[in-house]
Amino acid sequence: MRSICGQREDVDRTHRRATNEFLDYVTRLGQKTEVYLKKFVAQPLDPDLAFVDRQNLSTIRDFWSNLHEFVQPSRDADTLHVPSILIEQFEDFLSKIPALRGCRLVMSHTSELNYIQFPRTGLHERAQFYADIVRGSPRFPRKLALIAMPYSQDASLFSNLLICHEIGHFAFEELQLEKELSPQIERSLRKHVNAERLTEPDLSWCRERLWSWAEEIYCDRFAIGLVGPAFSFSYIELFDVTGVADNEQVNEFSDTHPSDACRFHEHAEQLEHAGWSPLLERWGKSYAGLIQRLHAMPERRYVFTSEEKPPLARRVLKAFLEVKPHVERLVKQTFRGHEARFHGGMQFECVETIKSYLSWGVVPATLIRAGEAFKPDPVLLINAAYLFRLEDIATLTERIQGSRADDILEREKWGKAVEQWTLKALEDLRLPTRRKPWS
Repeated sequence: MRSICGQREDVDRTHRRATNEFLDYVTRLGQKTEVYLKKFVAQPLDPDLAFVDRQNLSTIRDFWSNLHEFVQPSRDADTLHVPSILIEQFEDFLSKIPALRGCRLVMSHTSELNYIQFPRTGLHERAQFYADIVRGSPRFPRKLALIAMPYSQDASLFSNLLICHEIGHFAFEELQLEKELSPQIERSLRKHVNAERLTEPDLSWCRERLWSWAEEIYCDRFAIGLVGPAFSFSYIELFDVTGVADNEQVNEFSDTHPSDACRFHEHAEQLEHAGWSPLLERWGKSYAGLIQRLHAMPERRYVFTSEEKPPLARRVLKAFLEVKPHVERLVKQTFRGHEARFHGGMQFECVETIKSYLSWGVVPATLIRAGEAFKPDPVLLINAAYLFRLEDIATLTERIQGSRADDILEREKWGKAVEQWTLKALEDLRLPTRRKPWS
């Protein structure tokens, strides 16, 4: 226990408030546990209670093993090694959703090139068992999401938009949406899989597929609800959807994830619902075209094959397609009209202005229109900057002496600069200001 909570020599580091709250919880838990263990070894031995004592010690040991997974990676993700401004912006986005107000994000690092959300239900339950043994233990912090990001992306803006998908997993768990979706899943199983005739292992296998696919769709649509089409762009780039878009691989479901064609069908539906389609029709045409192409893919081409249970694969896929519309309803229910939206009109001019500023290497935190200073909406800023990096970076490189627009290293270098300027603009937007919101 001391090896985990006793190494907090963080005098040369600063962490975000949520991380400090989590690490303080670990420290206070260790202090209470040390008092408990000292009393434990000092009390007279009672052979009749040996079994109970051993179970209690095992519970304590197991919980510290669970915490071990999070503590050092959370310490390593200090403010110099995570995009703190972006994470704070995500928390601001969450605060606009009534049911998720007050939620915080504890970021940690992972060596995997992927983003991971750690379910907290089990941790909460084990923490409660722990508190029943070690009286006075602090409660596990509420509304605290535990999310790991690749250590290699510590300075990235656009790749880290995939964190929004992991926040979706947190929201799904926090809001206990499985309770609302469960009746739909059971009804669809009875209709398409003949659930009454299946053995319990087969039925559990079918449920697991449906739950995994449904939650992934929820998280994708939730992420777009937070940051708009920029999430779709980030997904396309990190998982190279462009590379598989022209073959049947794009239609293949796995045990844990829907096919890319299915996912981007839902992306397109969410983008249309929130009014982003006109923006994509004007800009971002390469990725917008890909999204629309996958959106148009007929469901009959979706494929799920399973070596484990081949006879059930096709039926469970049909069951999922019937569950999918209910997931859309859950996303709308979560946001209650507070999702990121594009309203057209002056917002087109705002995007154009942000892109123009970036093309001259200017941080777009203050936009001048008709002699007045305005501040852009953070979601619009992120999307405009991403569109600029995708399609207009050449206008910046051509203006820089000695730089060639067709040089891939130059494009990478200035693409990273665009990310840093955008992060700086997000930081500036958080400062007190008299600038009017661009509306």
